[in-house]
This record gives sequence, structure tokens and C-alpha cells, in this order.
Amino acid sequence: MVASAIEARAGGAALGAAGGAVPRSPEGRRRRLLVGVAGGLLGVFLLACVAPTGPEDPASYPPRAESPYLLPWPAGVLRFCVQGNRGVVSHRGRERFAYDFAMPVGSQVCAARAGTVMRVVVTHTGRGTDKPNNLIGVDHGDGTTGWYLHLRKGGSRVAVGERVLSGQVIAESGNVGRSMLPHLHFHVTGADGATQPVTFRDVAADYGIPRMFSFYRSGNRAPEEPGAEAGEAGEAGDAAGDGERAREGDGDREGDTPGGADGPGH
Repeated sequence: MVASAIEARAGGAALGAAGGAVPRSPEGRRRRLLVGVAGGLLGVFLLACVAPTGPEDPASYPPRAESPYLLPWPAGVLRFCVQGNRGVVSHRGRERFAYDFAMPVGSQVCAARAGTVMRVVVTHTGRGTDKPNNLIGVDHGDGTTGWYLHLRKGGSRVAVGERVLSGQVIAESGNVGRSMLPHLHFHVTGADGATQPVTFRDVAADYGIPRMFSFYRSGNRAPEEPGAEAGEAGEAGDAAGDGERAREGDGDREGDTPGGADGPGH
């Protein structure tokens, strides 16, 4: 009798292996249903996040040709904008005019605009939602301050009170604080601490407003280079040309404070 039962089971298994239909358990169907529903909800969530990203009204930004700002890394270097204004992960509310540019830890960070260093914090290590940030703040003398976040520990090249010029190397980038990958977070705040709309003179496309998932080549020359002094007639055209070539190139793409200084700043 036992032998008959064993033979019956073996025969059932052989039938299933030969192509016979094996009933699926209710538990398995429920699991697949839940996975499908979760995947659909995730897709809807991602679509909702991506759809409203970028500048709401580019015409409300300062004209690119008149902008005092240049991309905050050395001229000629190509960088990838991983998150722009009103991003997917952050850059919302008071931080909506911020930018994130991917770059390896230790990359040179340049002053996007001349000013006076008013804050330097480069003592922290580690990254996570509860980790403090490393940063530098540069007062532009007109009520606005430029902030450079996620710098490496000990990565400052300047001191508080020091006058810096556009294009001057002021720090080394890092991956510290609320950071998901090595990058530089840059934003400008006004007197109220909220981020301000900023265009870059060396970004010829997109009204001078870097967009998420796009590459940009800096035209931010070091102060000792010819034509590097802010305000010189040739700089705007040269810088804009660099930015335009970055968008056209297809073969060399390698490469909370006020507004969120000590805390956020993804």
C-alpha cells in the first residue's frame, strides 16, 4: 500500500514535468498580485516626481548674458548635472533653485562668483540623512551668498574673511552629509535665507539654467588666465561658447545653512 502511494506521487510528479498543469497556490497568486500592485504604484510615484521637475518659468530667471555666475569648476571640464531646480530627490520649497553636479571626491571647486568667504565648515566625515555637512559660504556683497556643499573633510582652500575671485579654486569636492553620491551641491540664497533663481553665463543652452541629466562644460577660468577677470568683454562670449560646445559634444562625456546649509543639500 505504501509502495502504491509512492508510485502515485512519482507518477504525478512525472506528469507535471512532462507538461501537465500544476495548480498554483492561492498564496503564490496573492504574492504576485502584491508585487504587481507595488510596481505600479512605484511607477506612478516616479512619474509624479519626474513630471514637475525643472524651472517652472525660465523667463523669470535673470538673463544668462548678464549673469555674474559661472559654473563652479575649472574651465574646460565637463560635468553631469544629476539634479537641477525642483529635483526628484530634493531641491523643493526654499531649496528649489539648487543644483547638483556629479564629480569625483577631491575634484577642484571654483568660486562661481567673486566675493568674501563668510563661512567654512570642513570638519565632518560620513554621509546619511542625519550626518552634518561640510560647506563654504561666499558673500557676494549684494545681499546674496553662494553655498558650496558636501565638501571633503579638510577640503577648504580658503579662510573666513578672504576675498576670492571667480574661477579661483576654493575647495575640494566630497561626499559628506546628506549625499547619495560624490557631487557638488550649489545654490545661492538671499537675505531671507531662501534659494534664489540663478543662471550661468557659460551655459549657452537652456536659458543658462542647467537641467537634470545633461552635461555642461565650464567656462570658469582661473584668475591668472587671460580674460578671466569678471566683467571683461571677452569672458561672456568665451564662456558661453564653452557651454555650447559641451551640449553639442558627443564623444567626450567622461568625466543646513540658509537654504539648507548644515543639513539638507542633496
